[in-house]
Amino acid sequence: MRKLVLLWCLASSSSHPVEEIIGTWSSPPHNVPSKGVPDGPLIGNGRLGGVLGWHSESEHPSVDLHLGHNGFFAAPSGGASSCGYSAGGRKALAGLTLEFPGLAGAQMMAQQLAANGTALIMLKVGSARALTLSAFIHATEDVLMVELHGGLSTEVLVTLWTFSGCHGPPRPPVSPSTRVAQGGAPVSKTTGATSDRLPSQVLAGEKELRVARGNGWPFQATYFPVRWFGLSATLGGDPGSSSFTDVEAMGRCGPELFLRGPCAKGTWRPKEGDGWLAVRLGRWPLMEKPQFSSLMPLAELRATHWASWTNFWERSFICIHDSAVTMFHWYMSQYLLRISSWHGPAPGLFGPFVVDDEVVWSGDITLNYNAEAVYYNAGAANHLEAFEPYFQAILDFIPAARRMAAELYPNCPDSLAFPAHLLPEGVQVPGVGRGDLGQKQMGLFAAVPFILYWRYTGSLAFAERALPFLNGVARFWECNLVAGEDAYLHDAEDCAEEICLPDGDVQPDPTVVLSLLPGFFQTLAEMTELLDPERARHGDAGAPASASALQQLARRVAPYATEEVDGAQVVADFYGGESAHGRELRLHAGGSVAWGGLFAAFPLGTVHRRSRKEEIELVHRSLVRFFKQWPGGKQGNSFPHAFAAAARVGWFDGLLEVWESYLTNTSDPKCRLYSNGMVLGCGGTGLENVGGAAFASEMLLSTAGGVLEVCRDGSSSGGTCRRFRRQSRTTKLGRQVRFFVLKRLRVAH
Repeated sequence: MRKLVLLWCLASSSSHPVEEIIGTWSSPPHNVPSKGVPDGPLIGNGRLGGVLGWHSESEHPSVDLHLGHNGFFAAPSGGASSCGYSAGGRKALAGLTLEFPGLAGAQMMAQQLAANGTALIMLKVGSARALTLSAFIHATEDVLMVELHGGLSTEVLVTLWTFSGCHGPPRPPVSPSTRVAQGGAPVSKTTGATSDRLPSQVLAGEKELRVARGNGWPFQATYFPVRWFGLSATLGGDPGSSSFTDVEAMGRCGPELFLRGPCAKGTWRPKEGDGWLAVRLGRWPLMEKPQFSSLMPLAELRATHWASWTNFWERSFICIHDSAVTMFHWYMSQYLLRISSWHGPAPGLFGPFVVDDEVVWSGDITLNYNAEAVYYNAGAANHLEAFEPYFQAILDFIPAARRMAAELYPNCPDSLAFPAHLLPEGVQVPGVGRGDLGQKQMGLFAAVPFILYWRYTGSLAFAERALPFLNGVARFWECNLVAGEDAYLHDAEDCAEEICLPDGDVQPDPTVVLSLLPGFFQTLAEMTELLDPERARHGDAGAPASASALQQLARRVAPYATEEVDGAQVVADFYGGESAHGRELRLHAGGSVAWGGLFAAFPLGTVHRRSRKEEIELVHRSLVRFFKQWPGGKQGNSFPHAFAAAARVGWFDGLLEVWESYLTNTSDPKCRLYSNGMVLGCGGTGLENVGGAAFASEMLLSTAGGVLEVCRDGSSSGGTCRRFRRQSRTTKLGRQVRFFVLKRLRVAH
């Protein structure tokens, strides 16, 4: 058995550990484009994202940059389209293709640099000097910068394109392609708002290539925030090479690219292979003229971009010399968090890296753990800004959640009920039955990042902002919890996660509900007491309860149900146990068997290293059962929970080996860590797996005896080592906060 040793790098170190975190590709990625998790290099700024793919074996080597945005989605519009838009969901935005006709046979390799959010692609022909393509999306501005370096002269065919959204030509058809005469006025093409796919427009000129795509139709503007999303490509560098030649506005990007719609095309001839291209994003209402922000000078763009990334990585860092793959995953998870969720709309299942119009599960914000898991490690890593897009998405949905509660639970006034699937700006994706298989815990799950943020900040301003949401969820559970003969509060009729198939059975006391409710009620009690002491003492009309009543609710939540499996008492998954019917039910519904011990410990589970011995042993046995049922931990949805849960309760035997095997397994295409840091879970899962970085943080927090070793030479077996005992400090709010996890802990009031 190996023991994972987490070493905090000394501040006097000459370089930051993240400088060694580089994703590499010696061959083109296989899943770009893809309806799920892309495996190519990823860049972004937290709302605008890019995925790189390339083709080296064709006559014209080429690079594709697929661009997506967290705010670009089609809202539900039944009957409006024959192309799959009726249910709404995330849609691909547009893309940039660079072809190199003079570099036939070029060898191509790529890197993703976590330190500064940059992707590099190197092209080399024989012994000739290499041409390097560098691409980054500015850390704060919605600008994609592409630079060429190396002095290897070649012309570049530039195509800025949109998706068409359908196989086959649109109805009505778009106008034919038109070339721009030298020195002539720019020309444009459009699919029109009466097309059977999202309307798109293109403009082509010697100084600019532009594409725009609507995220809805004019008739939807009354109900949804329909806008144009546009991209404008311009050239910089030497004045003699800053214009496009052979410019063309195309109604369609060619018959072989059947998913690409109208596009603008031109030839770029950078002087001696050096130059840069900027692609800016603009958004505007359908009835207004396009607007694009002014472009900073290249040197300023570079400097501000790198400064932002430097600031990001100074927030927290760790060295994990015993496990390079764990260190790679931890840092890449922070990288993915930064480029997926920082400012603007909340990310969906695949973040802003949607490279197809028909992504799985609509690419939406899925509340039965997926959306929340993205943030499991954000607080421990001191990246609190990452929570903001998620918070806004939940708060925007409150009016719809109130309507849903009034419809499904009319006897529960002032409550909020959330579905499993929603989109930014208060838009709902159509669910199934009573809010997606009758799962009641969506609002409770949605509260998890709010609770985590509160525990790390204690911000009163945040508490005041969050209270309308938390109060509504509390009212919902006040109505739905039932006092049993044992004097505990029970969730008498619910769905155990998604396990309500095939016959719609509902279950009592799902583990996840019993796990999250105590921390939920306790958090709301703390906020209530600090914000309004009078209401905290007596309660108030419209408020769920006084602080003392909320604390009492937290204490009265029923204990976990248990069952005997193979002679061992473990946390039960749901009613039905190990009966033939129970096995049929759970396996038919996705095989989420043996999940009980996971949620009992993580992310807000009531069992941890300081729990009673018998409680820890119960979770130990439950986790042993899980890893026996799912060798290697390869159950599709469990990656961000299973390993962190085991670390939280101190179960280390063989855990590191299982974890590393999962991340390095290249024999199973369904379960692996990609070079870009994305973990493809066995069930095809996506962005939520960045929350798996909580495993390393939980291992650190669970160090035996609370002792942390810091070694100057990077070795725990020799050299100069210093030992630090786990410490805590009391904030002005009277709460204990461990602080060695963060380089800087910020406590806001």
